[in-house]
Order: sequence, then C-alpha cells, then structure tokens
Amino acid sequence: MKNTNTFVTDAINIKSYPLSENDNIVVMFSRDKGLIKGIAKGVKKPKSKLGARMQSLVCNKLMLNEGRNLDVIKEAQAINPFNKLRYNLDKLNYSIYITEIIGNFCKENTEETSDVNKNIYELFYKTLENISNAEDAVHIMFSVIKFQLKFMREMGFGIELSHCLKCSCSIEEESYFSIENGGVTCRHCLPEDPYGGHKIRIHKKITKFLCDLLNSDIDETTKYDELINEKVVSSCFNLLRKYIDNQTGRECKTLKVLEMTKV
Repeated sequence: MKNTNTFVTDAINIKSYPLSENDNIVVMFSRDKGLIKGIAKGVKKPKSKLGARMQSLVCNKLMLNEGRNLDVIKEAQAINPFNKLRYNLDKLNYSIYITEIIGNFCKENTEETSDVNKNIYELFYKTLENISNAEDAVHIMFSVIKFQLKFMREMGFGIELSHCLKCSCSIEEESYFSIENGGVTCRHCLPEDPYGGHKIRIHKKITKFLCDLLNSDIDETTKYDELINEKVVSSCFNLLRKYIDNQTGRECKTLKVLEMTKV
C-alpha cells in the first residue's frame, strides 16, 4: 500500500545547517510546495547516498516523508548540479543573492499557491541556467535583473514603469522611480508628488529596457543581449536591489560579499 505520508517533488537546495553530528537540515524551494525544509539523515557520513546532492544550488527530484515539524529526505536524484556556478565567484555570489531573495519573500509549505510555486521554481531554475552559461559579469548581472523583475511581479510587488503613478500618463521621457512605491512619476508631477520618499531619476531608455525585460520570457534572447554594458546593468541592478530591500526591510547579506570582491 502506498505511504500517504510520502511525497515526490523537484526542488532546488537553498542552504543547509547542522541538526546533529551526522544530520543536516536542508532548506529548498520545491515546484509543488514552495519553500520546504527536510532532514538529510547521515548526510555527513562518507558513504552517504545523499552526499553532494544536498549541497546548495543543486536541483534534485526528491522523495520525502512528511513529518510533524520537518520532512525527512529519503531519496534524492540529481536533475542539475549547476556545476559551472561553483568555479566562478561572481556566478556563485549572484546565485546565492537570488536564494536570499526567495528565502526573504517565500513562506513554507504553500500548496494553496501551487501556480505561483511552479512559476517561481521555473524562474529560479532558468535563472541559474542563465547565470551558469553567462560569458561575463555583465551577462551574469543581466540574468539577475530579469529575475528581480519577474520574481517581484510574481510575488505581487511588480513595478510600474509604463505610466506615472500620479497622473497615469504614458512615460515617454525621463521619469523618477519611487523606491518606496515601486513605480515612476513623470517630471511634470514630481513637484506635487503625494508619495514622497526616495526617488531615482531614470532615463527613458532605461525605462524601455526594464519594460522590455519584464515582458519577455526569462530565457528569451533579446536585442539587449548584445547591447548591454556594465554601466546599464549596474544601475538597473542597484535600483531593483534598493526596491527589493525596501519591501523586505533588510539588506541581503550576499551583497556585502559582492561589494568586497569588487574592491
């Protein structure tokens, strides 16, 4: 008879921490239940069958036994270990940055939002693939920007780039992005803008760039793949980072590592 307390799902490891001398607790994002935690029993033993499959940023097909507080990982079959991430510090750090964002926003065992879980899982997986295959730091950050835009929209915090928050006019020129409100104000409304807060001036080309990325598929090749440069991706990444930090009320720890590696 089938064990009703056992379930199978695809999941990407986010992080792990020790539970006992031989066991770890692994935090994962799963296709079916969103953020989950599982006990990897005996994972620290040299002959463990779980072993390297429980490392961060490995995607597995898992079999788990449901527990009262924590599930128990019974089997793990690697789908994609994303090995290219582990030999490049920029790729690794930006991938960890993504896991921090997911951990800050997503809740555990959210089966009721299965469509959202599936979308985030696919976004997470494809972004790790894109970072893995990126040729340089500019394209790594380019992949992360697409993740930032699409993840925030999926979580209900999508940014408004096409129309002014105050007068709703179409943005055809430079505008001002509100970190607190996640949208743009046209220059005509800026003096009487009721939203206040921290604003960043954005050139119309940057607004168009972000809009196009937001409305494209995560793995779609766009005209920007050849046109982007370090100045553009850095300014866009930092704008979105500030907005995301504002929504969570905390700064991702990985950013400090990223900044130190640039010194």
